[in-house]
Amino acid sequence: MIFYEIPYEQGNTQTWHLDGLAEGRKDFDSRVAALAFAMQSANAAVKKCGDQACIAIQGADGNWRTFGPDMLPFK
Repeated sequence: MIFYEIPYEQGNTQTWHLDGLAEGRKDFDSRVAALAFAMQSANAAVKKCGDQACIAIQGADGNWRTFGPDMLPFK
C-alpha cells in the first residue's frame, strides 16, 4: 500500500512536501498542489501496479482523515 500524508500546515518552511515517494521528497508551493500530485500519483500507481493507495489529510482540528485516490473516504 502506498501512503501520501498531507499536513494542515507546512511547518517551518514555505512549502508542503511529500516523503516516501519513489522519486524521493517532492516540495510544493501549496497544499492544494501537494494534494493534486498525491491524487494523480495514487491513481497512476493503482492503474499501473494494482497497488492500493491512501491519501491522509490533516484537518485544522489536528485529526488525520484518509481517502482513496478518488477522494472518497478510505475503507
